[in-house]
Amino acid sequence: MAIPVDPNLTPRARALFDALHAHTGEFAMFGHQGDTFARHTADADSDTFAVTGAYPAVWGIDLGRIELGWDENIDHMPFDDIRRESRRAYEMGAIVTFSWHSVNPITEGGYGENLAPGSVAAVLPGGSHHDQYIGWLDRLADFLLSVRDANGEPIPVVFRPFHEHTGDWFWWCSGSPAQPTDTTPEQFASLWRMTVEYLRDARGVHHVLYAYSPDRSRIDMTDDATLEAGYLRGYPGDEYVDVLGLDDYWDIDRPLSGPEAADPHERHDKLVRILTLIGRLGEERGRLAAVTEVGSPREFAAAYGDDPNTPWTTFLLSAAKANRYTRRALWYLPWSNFAGAEDTGAYGTPTVDSPYAEDFRRFVRDDFMRMADTLPNMYA
Repeated sequence: MAIPVDPNLTPRARALFDALHAHTGEFAMFGHQGDTFARHTADADSDTFAVTGAYPAVWGIDLGRIELGWDENIDHMPFDDIRRESRRAYEMGAIVTFSWHSVNPITEGGYGENLAPGSVAAVLPGGSHHDQYIGWLDRLADFLLSVRDANGEPIPVVFRPFHEHTGDWFWWCSGSPAQPTDTTPEQFASLWRMTVEYLRDARGVHHVLYAYSPDRSRIDMTDDATLEAGYLRGYPGDEYVDVLGLDDYWDIDRPLSGPEAADPHERHDKLVRILTLIGRLGEERGRLAAVTEVGSPREFAAAYGDDPNTPWTTFLLSAAKANRYTRRALWYLPWSNFAGAEDTGAYGTPTVDSPYAEDFRRFVRDDFMRMADTLPNMYA
């Protein structure tokens, strides 16, 4: 029997936890970051809906700047609107997941200016900024506790703090063995545990599942041992993680020519390998698995198959369905359709005039995939 991080989950949060475990291997859900906040279409409040006629099964929203007491998040979404859209997603049966791009605790530098020596050490107990960080967690807890349904009950959420910690671009990053930061894996694990314990035990936040999500680009895939060790670098322990996640842009959107050119067949094989890893670890450890961020399949992924307009189905869907372990990954969440996103590897969903729109429709309507309108009841 799977055991959640929080043994005192609210009834609806426990129902979600149990449903996710029960449906593992049966289907995967399509998710999207900021789906109704960032869009290109003028005919709908969601590019995903405009193309497919349905909303995502998983709604991603960021909480960056909640720590500073702002009225809006890092993407200029008012927190009142985030509460509203979280309720909307929940009422249609979808799942809400929150990420947290917090500022640097020492410099308050944001995205792109998020680094400073000793940042994690500073917020751990005894550190110079520990009390400040506890204040951040109080603001975070206040917000999490305010996300409620029409009956005043807390809406279950998947919380994904400290994502991509195997990189070197956020203040919490411990890096990889090849490119370490001044934060040790042990310090990262301590930060994670401290955060969970404060929210759960000190503040009584009991409607949250916790997702761990290293960045794929810094994981050494030389052999199975380096792959597993790289994924688990800084892992805080099964008792502090509900979801074994993965952020992977590296394998989906690479150049086809030039000095950094990659082979899409090789990348597809590596995507299958790392999906197999998180699925296997999930099965062995009684944890859930998910692709918590994923690049948008476009030209690079299209080169994997015979039809240049089918990257979603030939590249991503085939990897998701490759074997019994890959099929354990419960959702795939591209980033938001922000302005200018079409020219980046982080671009989320195709728009109605995209050459990949029809393939995207086939992807989300495949028998293995679920949107909000095809999900079973995840809260019963």
